[in-house]
Amino acid sequence: MTVLSEGAHRAHADDAVLRALAAYKRYETHDLAVAEGQVRQFMAPGRLRTRPGHRGGVDARAFYADTGSVGVGFMGYGADVTVDRRGDSRYLGIAIPLSGHIRVLRGGEAVLARAGESIVVIAPDGPFLAEWSADCDTLMLRVTTTALAHAARTLTGARDTGRPPRFAHQVLPLDRGHAVRSAARLLAETFGRYGDVAAVPGGLLRLLSEHTLSAVLLGLDHDLATPAGPAFRAAPGRAVREAMRLVEDETTAVFNVGELARHLGVTVRALELGFRRALDETPHHYLRRIRLERAHRELLAADPVEGATVAGIASRWGFAHAGRFAASHKAAYGVSPSVSLRTSPRGDIAPTVAGAPDPIRTTGHEAGPARVLPADAGRDTRTAGRDTRTAGRDTRTAGHDVRTAGHDVRTAGHDVRTAGHDVRTEGAPWRTR
Repeated sequence: MTVLSEGAHRAHADDAVLRALAAYKRYETHDLAVAEGQVRQFMAPGRLRTRPGHRGGVDARAFYADTGSVGVGFMGYGADVTVDRRGDSRYLGIAIPLSGHIRVLRGGEAVLARAGESIVVIAPDGPFLAEWSADCDTLMLRVTTTALAHAARTLTGARDTGRPPRFAHQVLPLDRGHAVRSAARLLAETFGRYGDVAAVPGGLLRLLSEHTLSAVLLGLDHDLATPAGPAFRAAPGRAVREAMRLVEDETTAVFNVGELARHLGVTVRALELGFRRALDETPHHYLRRIRLERAHRELLAADPVEGATVAGIASRWGFAHAGRFAASHKAAYGVSPSVSLRTSPRGDIAPTVAGAPDPIRTTGHEAGPARVLPADAGRDTRTAGRDTRTAGRDTRTAGHDVRTAGHDVRTAGHDVRTAGHDVRTEGAPWRTR
């Protein structure tokens, strides 16, 4: 096989994943023995050797970060390499080719996993033999068997001795591994945003770990995928109420759905059924809805001059993806999180960068500039059936009447004057804080 140059090899890699994990370099070496020794420290031990007929050097590199229970990495060898793991390990591995291919050998057959088409499941048990092409870079997901055993009891309700679920070495089409690939990319993106796992808030780490374990257990085949016990029953109403109380008492994101279920002594499935019966929504949706509301309140109360940021507040409430948080916030409240944050605790608009437009804070409506129309002295000011409130600022009318077609004009103790012109509000109340 022709060896690609270093530039050509790296051009095939997923640049977004590599950029996200750039701060987590484990090694870059031209010595395959060094790579083999380093891989043992964060993946399952095995032998690495170049395949017969390979010509050229090795360009091995790995970037890896983990939470203790789940981890994500970017790996490539820059050579036609055979990976030979003879014994069992403490980890389930998932290799997602981003370029090139991995050829998995089982008995007398070989199955090819190509970039953009397949993923490789590397079970904790039994020998594993695979060949990596020289141009193969992979997104690697690693999950400990201990974490899998713990999560399996919660997700499936299996009353076992605590053993992990059993997986088989296999190559799966990408559509069947979509949830696992998405979880791996979310891990990489979040770790990349912080640049150091130690800087990621503890609550967010737990949420990411739980999400990844759920994706693995629900998205891949294993022997606990179909529980043998009776049909699930919904958690009782008192368990749902206690779960709601725990979430509403949070001052930062603490619980995920699995932890709520364990705290209450029920399975995740039972808790989901209980929430659907009581609230017609899942516990996951309830968590996100309550935390979005808390994040919104904190944005309004925070002062950007004192260092408050949208990313910090979103992260504190368990929103790892800034773009999704912004979209959810705007869908719920009609404005982006940055606009909410720019409103000071007093209700004034915080100072903006020179030359930038000043947003106008309204209650309940987005409003453009007030339309000031010429009028004869004494003409009425009408509000189309809505109140006009000024919450602490004067509106002057130069001695003319203000009439509201039968509705109140409330000024919180201040005069209403318009300097000789009518102020008309067309269909929406004009409120200033």
